[in-house]
Amino acid sequence: MQIDLNGKTALVTGGASGIGRACAILLAANGARVAVADRNTGGSAAVQCEIGASAIAIAVDIGESASVDEMVAQTMAAFGHIDILVHCAGVSPRRAVVDMSDEDWRGVMAVNLDGTMFTTRAVARVMIPAATGTMILIASDRGLLGQANKSAYAASKGGVIAFNRSLALELAPHGITVNAINPGTTDTPLVRAQMPPELWESRLKTDPLGKMSMPEDIAEMVLFLAGAGGRFMTGQLVTTRMRFG
Repeated sequence: MQIDLNGKTALVTGGASGIGRACAILLAANGARVAVADRNTGGSAAVQCEIGASAIAIAVDIGESASVDEMVAQTMAAFGHIDILVHCAGVSPRRAVVDMSDEDWRGVMAVNLDGTMFTTRAVARVMIPAATGTMILIASDRGLLGQANKSAYAASKGGVIAFNRSLALELAPHGITVNAINPGTTDTPLVRAQMPPELWESRLKTDPLGKMSMPEDIAEMVLFLAGAGGRFMTGQLVTTRMRFG
């Protein structure tokens, strides 16, 4: 897919690896200037180098509002405006509720749910005066179906799904669209690190297509929403496919 994003600026959180990295590279390939934001500064710098002069790398702690505000300020200082937000940053620990500490729970919520609010709030504050923009949030089908030993992750992503719909209604009068994507299980380093081979094979058996998404597949969906899709869709949850089990 080719979409003309020349003159547009995209801010990609979680841009150092996986889906975020694929999104940053594809948006840049279609003409966008890209701010690659991540707490993994080495990874975001590597993506910036791969893209070239049209990208910058920013260090951010998504769970801290001051850090998020600084991320947006740095993007504005470099590029003058933000037209596209792709919010990929998140954590996905595996832990049973009975073994979960207060800090474990709050840590997931701080990044996945608080971080989504902090990021969209900061970006909305610069998009509203421009009366245009599109936000794309990475959610999860676990937020709809749940998953044993991932209750904190599922709860946080369920919150992102509800937040997406509400934020879309708030920002629509300002010409800003907000949509979310449920990528399904995607073949990223984070997912691979969490799943032993036998679990990976069982997931393949429960996937309707019998294969996992690649980060580049999700990036193509983001590209659509960053272009034509973001002009006429809002408040939508795009689910690639749902795993049954």
